[in-house]
Amino acid sequence: MLLSPTPIPGLIVLVPNRFGDARGWFSETWNAARMAEAGLDIAFVQDNHSFSATKGTVRGLHFQAPPH
Repeated sequence: MLLSPTPIPGLIVLVPNRFGDARGWFSETWNAARMAEAGLDIAFVQDNHSFSATKGTVRGLHFQAPPH
């Protein structure tokens, strides 16, 4: 993700990377660790967006068992 400071104090423009292939695209629009490095320490962990060009496309399945 590209983080660009602006002349306005405290305003940073966030430009997420978009990774695409024949299936569509995926983009991580928020990552707490990256934002903390840039001084944005906000209690929000991660946000992703994706688009699948073909109906029925499976991109990735994740499972996490307690206590994690």
